[in-house]
Amino acid sequence: MLKRFMYISSIICTILSVFFIIKIAEKTYFNEAYYEVPDVKGFVVDEAQRALDEYGLNIKMVGQEYSHYPMGEIYMQDPEPGQVVKMQRNIRVWVSRGNALVEIPNLVGMNFLDARSLAEQRGLFVDKVVSIRTNRAVNEVISTDPATDTLLRRGDRISFLISGTSQFTEVSVPNLEGVDLEVARDKIEGLSLRVGQISHKDNPDVYNGAVLEASLAPGVRVRVGTTINLVVNRSNLERPAEEIIIDEYDVDGGDIDIEDSGNIEDASE
Repeated sequence: MLKRFMYISSIICTILSVFFIIKIAEKTYFNEAYYEVPDVKGFVVDEAQRALDEYGLNIKMVGQEYSHYPMGEIYMQDPEPGQVVKMQRNIRVWVSRGNALVEIPNLVGMNFLDARSLAEQRGLFVDKVVSIRTNRAVNEVISTDPATDTLLRRGDRISFLISGTSQFTEVSVPNLEGVDLEVARDKIEGLSLRVGQISHKDNPDVYNGAVLEASLAPGVRVRVGTTINLVVNRSNLERPAEEIIIDEYDVDGGDIDIEDSGNIEDASE
């Protein structure tokens, strides 16, 4: 009887030993040796290191660059959040220098090639270039959007209206009343017109952000580059998302000479 008891006890002890060995192995190799990388973007470096200490990971700052994150905060990391890595892995981070604001001098009246070079040196991207025939010198900058002589952020886009060799182009003003402001912008800029001053009125019966008035009546023919001022509604009545649709519309009038910014040198020949 005693031998049988000892035999059973031995089997139980063996099973318990194997069980505890498995648990220790799981804890060592799965819970402590491997970790899921946390998201440290938006942290300063010291805060990020404290957060990573909990996971047995290290932080390594490898660079600084301008970004939309506030100065001193981490804006990029490698490995990305959610990846599984071994304990003691270095997490490389890049720290933001903040939004880089640059002051752009007034480019109106400059030769476009010089104006473009200056804008690109300040970190701006040239977007649309519209050329119309005027009595000014070929390639002279007539206007920019947004207006220069102001503070812009690195990475912002800037468009130019310049004097070229094409005929004046006229387009019909689209119907803007009642449409959402962003849709109105798309319609105006799609015709190579410009959005001017935006003012507001309060009408509780009209959707918030809807255009109430435009400075030019629908159907009026104007030259490309003409500015249209808008009056936009403010109210608590929100337009359902499914109703915010960019309508298709036709561009009446002659062709608009929109030249790729990389090939604009041809206009001076």
